[in-house]
Amino acid sequence: MCNRFVQKGREVRPQQNATVLMKGPGGFFELPFDAVFGGPARSESRNYWITREGAEPVIVPDIERFGEKNKTTGQQHWEDVPPGTALEGLLLPTPPGKEYRLLKVVTQPATADQFARPGNDRAPVLRSRDPVAENASATRDGVHQ
Repeated sequence: MCNRFVQKGREVRPQQNATVLMKGPGGFFELPFDAVFGGPARSESRNYWITREGAEPVIVPDIERFGEKNKTTGQQHWEDVPPGTALEGLLLPTPPGKEYRLLKVVTQPATADQFARPGNDRAPVLRSRDPVAENASATRDGVHQ
């Protein structure tokens, strides 16, 4: 389910700041913004978060690994990711009276292999930071505007 991740050598847990990239004028994820990690959001609920909660798609760049808790044993498990990997996220609007925005890391059903390693039925949606791949992925996922 992704209960923490390492970004640029720093472990980020819920309620801690993480850097996200928002879409710029060209439609690419390029504008840095500090957000507060607020846990996961299911990919199946992406439309709800965007249309009902006003979230906007972002990416969490420079991820080195992510952590999940094994649902059976309760042990923390870490998964290393290739250099240049980013997590997909949703950035919620600023809550009334607050000065921060929450980041939800998008998760998807785990494959059999993913489930076998960390012992969790959800895994974060990973993507490349390559602009060409990013554009193709965003267009395919219907999040490129």
